[in-house]
Amino acid sequence: MINKIKKQVENKLKHDPKRLEHVIGVYETAIKLAKIYNVDENFVAIASLYHDYTKNDPIEDQIKLLTEQEIIKYKDYPVNYHALSAAKQLEIDFNVKNEEILMAIKSHVWGRAYMSIYEKIVFVSDYCEPNRIFIDTKALYDLAAKDIDLAVLKSMELTLNYLERQDIKPSQEQLIAYAYYMEVNNGKIR
Repeated sequence: MINKIKKQVENKLKHDPKRLEHVIGVYETAIKLAKIYNVDENFVAIASLYHDYTKNDPIEDQIKLLTEQEIIKYKDYPVNYHALSAAKQLEIDFNVKNEEILMAIKSHVWGRAYMSIYEKIVFVSDYCEPNRIFIDTKALYDLAAKDIDLAVLKSMELTLNYLERQDIKPSQEQLIAYAYYMEVNNGKIR
C-alpha cells in the first residue's frame, strides 16, 4: 500500500517539484523518527506522504471534502483546510480509516494538545525535513530524536514567531496547544 500511495503522491505533485521534494523529505524524516520511537512506520509513512496532498488544490476543491463544521471552524485560518481535506482524500482514495494516521495528517499544520506519538512525529518532521531552509533542520531533528515533546514545542514556537512577524493573530487552538506543550516541557532546559 505504501508504494501505491507514494506513486499517487508523486504523480499528483510531479508539476510542483519543490512540494514533492518537501513531502519526500517529511516522509524520510518521519520514518527515521518512527524507528527511534519504535512505532509503526507504516502509520507515519502514510500520514507523511499524504499530509500536503491537497495543498496545491484550490480552496474551493479543498472545502468540498470538509464538513460544514470544519469549514466554519477554520474560516479565519484556511491554511488548515488542506490538512483536513488531505485526510479525507486519503480515506476516499485508499479507504484508510485508522484514526492515528488521519489525525497525524489533520494536526500537522500547527499541532494540537494531547497529540499521539504519530501526530508528533509527522508534525515535527514537517519542520525538520532537510529541504527546509528557514531553520536549522539538523538541530531540530537532533532535538526530536532525543525529546519529541521539546521538538514539538520548538516547532510551535517557530510558527508563532512567524505569525508574529507577519502580524497575524494565532488561533485559539494554536495557543491552547502551545500552552499544553509548555506545561509538558515545564522544567526542561530549552
